Amino acid sequence: MEYVDDYQAELRYLNKTIDFIKNELYRLRQLLMIEESNLLELRNAVMENAPNVPSNFDNLVEVNPYLMEIKRQTMYYNNTLKELNIFNKMLDSPYFGRFDFVEDGSDEREKIYIGLHTLRDPNTFDILVYDWRAPISSIFYQFEKGRAYFIAPDGIVEGNVVLKRQYTIKNSKLKYYFDCNLVIDDEILKEVLSRNSTAKMRTIVETIQREQDIIIRDTDSDILIVQGVAGSGKTSIALHRIAYLLYFGRDKNLKKDDILIISPNNIFSQYIKNVLPELGEENVNQIIFEDFLKDVLSDSGTIEEKSEYIERLASNEDKIKADSIRFKGSLEFVKILDRFVSYYERKMIEFTDIYYDGKVIYTRQDLKNEFLNNKINRPIQKRLERIEKMIFEKIHLLRQERISRIEKFVENYKEHEFEVKPYSRLLSIKEMKAIKNQISSFTQINYFDVYKLLFSNMDLLKKLSHGINLPEGIDEIAHMTDRSLKSGFISYEDCGPLLYLKCKIEGFKIDKRIKHVVVDEAQDYPRIFYEIFKLIFEGAKFTILGDVFQTLDREVDVAFYDVIEDVFEGMKVKKFFIEKSYRSTYEINEFNRKLLKHSPKIIPFDRHDEKPRLVQKNSFEEICNVMLEDMDMLLSHGYKTIAVICKTKDELKEVYRMMKNKIDLRILDSSDEEIVEGINVITPYAAKGLEFDAVLVFNVSKENYKTEFDRRLLYVACTRALHRLLIYSVGEVTDFIKNFYSC
Repeated sequence: MEYVDDYQAELRYLNKTIDFIKNELYRLRQLLMIEESNLLELRNAVMENAPNVPSNFDNLVEVNPYLMEIKRQTMYYNNTLKELNIFNKMLDSPYFGRFDFVEDGSDEREKIYIGLHTLRDPNTFDILVYDWRAPISSIFYQFEKGRAYFIAPDGIVEGNVVLKRQYTIKNSKLKYYFDCNLVIDDEILKEVLSRNSTAKMRTIVETIQREQDIIIRDTDSDILIVQGVAGSGKTSIALHRIAYLLYFGRDKNLKKDDILIISPNNIFSQYIKNVLPELGEENVNQIIFEDFLKDVLSDSGTIEEKSEYIERLASNEDKIKADSIRFKGSLEFVKILDRFVSYYERKMIEFTDIYYDGKVIYTRQDLKNEFLNNKINRPIQKRLERIEKMIFEKIHLLRQERISRIEKFVENYKEHEFEVKPYSRLLSIKEMKAIKNQISSFTQINYFDVYKLLFSNMDLLKKLSHGINLPEGIDEIAHMTDRSLKSGFISYEDCGPLLYLKCKIEGFKIDKRIKHVVVDEAQDYPRIFYEIFKLIFEGAKFTILGDVFQTLDREVDVAFYDVIEDVFEGMKVKKFFIEKSYRSTYEINEFNRKLLKHSPKIIPFDRHDEKPRLVQKNSFEEICNVMLEDMDMLLSHGYKTIAVICKTKDELKEVYRMMKNKIDLRILDSSDEEIVEGINVITPYAAKGLEFDAVLVFNVSKENYKTEFDRRLLYVACTRALHRLLIYSVGEVTDFIKNFYSC
C-alpha cells in the first residue's frame, strides 16, 4: 500500500508538471504569434515610411528609431522561441531525478526535482523542476543519502538527504522509478550506455558522475586540466561545463561570444554541435586549429596538412623527423626562440642615421636606444612602427618650420625686383621616397625570414643554444628544415615555432573578448602551442582536456600536464585525473588497456558484451570477404554507426575500392562535415574523439603495426568502439596483440 500511495503521488506530480508545461506552451505559442505579427507590421512600416537608402544625417535620424524597435522586437521574438523550444523538449521528459532535503534548523522536507531547465510557476513562484546546473542540484550528483551541502550565493547550506530517486520518463509517461543510494545508479547508466551510438553527441545530464560534476561546476580555477582515459567523457564534460559557465556567468556578464572551443577537425565540430542547444544554450565560438594555422601562416608558404603529417609518421619511422618534432615543440626550443628574438633586436636590426635637409635628425644609436626602451613589452614590429612614426613626425615638423620660414622670407622680400625661389630647398618626391626606403630597411621585419635565418646559419643556432642540450642530429634537422622552408613548404612541426615568432615579432591576438578557452585533445599540442595560447588569449581562463595515451606524434606521459602548468605559472591551476571509462564494454576496455607499452590505469564500467574478435586470413581479398559478412551481421543486429578503421589513407582507399560495389559505405575524412549513420571508412587520426557502435580494424598484421607509433594508432582505433570490436590480420598478427590475445 505504501508503494501504491507513493506511485500515485509520483503520477500526480508528473501530471501536474506536464499540465504546467502544456499551459506554458500554449501561452508561448500565442505570444509568439503576437510578436511575429508585431515584427512584420513594424518591418512593413519601415518599408513604407523610411527612406530606402539614408542619404544624409536627417534621414539616419528618421530611420534609427525604426531599426532600434525592430532589433528590440526581434530579440523578444528569439527569446520567446528559445523558451518555447525548451518547453517542447521538457514535455517529453520534464525531469530525471529527485532528492528530498532537510536543511539544518528546519523540519521541512523539500522535494527537489532535477531536469534540463528550471520550471517555475509564475503565479505561486513554486519551482516544479530545478535546472541541473542550479547550486542545489549539485547534491543530486555529488552526495548519497545522509549529510550533504551545496554552495548557495549566500554561503554554504548544509542538511540531510533523506531520499534519492531516479526516473525514466518518455513521451510524458512515467516508465519506472527507483530509489538509490549512489549518485547515479548503475542500472540507469547501463541503460544509457547500452544504447546505440548516433551521428551526434548526446547530453549526459541524466548520468553525470560525481567526479564529472565537480569538474563541470568548478569556477575557482584559472586553468582547469583534465586527463581522462579514452571513453571517460572528457568532451561531454567540456560541453556541459560551458553550459554551466554560461548559466553561472549570466550575473557576471559571460556570454556565448566570450567562450571559444579549439577543435581538432571538422568532423569533431559537427559531432558536438547539438549538445549545447540541447542544454538550452547557443553554440559558442569554435575554431578548427588546423584551419586557424593556415589562415595565419598561409602568406609564408604551403602548410602541411595535419593528416599528411600523421600519414608521414605512419609510413616511415624516421628518427631525424621524430627528433625534429620533439625538439621544435620543447621548452628548450622556446628558450632558443626567445634568445633569438632578443639577439635579433639587439644585434641584427641595422639602424641608420636619418638626415633631413643635410642634417642628422636621429643617429642610429638614438633610434636603437628608443627601440630597446621596451617597458611595456611590445612586440618588435609594433616598436619599429612607433620609431617610423616618430621619424616622420619629426620630418613633418621640420618641414613645416622650414615652410614657415620661407613664407616669412617671401613676405619680407616680395617688393624686391629679383626673383625668389623659396621652395627650392624643400625635399623632392624622389628624396622623400629615398628616406622612406631607408627607414623601411630597418623597420620592416618578416617573421618567416627570421625563422629561416635561424636554420640557415648553424653557427648562430649553436651560439643561441649555449647551455641547452640539442638533439644529436641537430645538423640534419637544420638542413632538412632549411631546405623545406626555402622551397616554400612548411612542415606541420614548424607551424608552432613560426606562430610563436609571429606573436613575438608582430604581435597577434585572436579576439580580445575571449574570456574562456576550451582546448580538447590537449595532448596533440606540444608545449610551444600553450606558450602561443597564453600570448594570443591574454587574460583568458582555460579548460584543457586530453589523454596522453592517445598522443600520436610523440611519446608523453602524465607529466605533460606539469609542463602546461609551468607555462601558466602564476595562474591558479587545478588538475583532475579520470580513470573510469564509460564508452566501451568491460571486455573491450580490458583489451585496450593491454595494448599499450605502459598500461594506463583504466577502471572499466561494468557493462558486458562479446570479447573483441580476431580474424586471420592470408590475403586482403579473404579479409574483405569476412568483413563484408560481419558488417551485414552488425547491421542486422541494429547497430547504427559502424567504422572500418584503416591505418593509412592508401589502405583506406584500397579497402573502399574492394568493397564499394558490395555494400553501402562511405569514406570519412577529418575535413568532412559530419558522421552519418551506416558504415564509415576512416583512419585512426580522423576518428579521434569519435565513437561508433562497432569498430572493424583492418589488417593488424605484424608487418603493418610494428613501431611504437603504430601501437598508439592501434590504441586510438580500438578505443572508438562502444559495443563490438572486430580485428582482422593479413598473415601473422602484430606483437602488440598476439602477446596477450589468443588467435
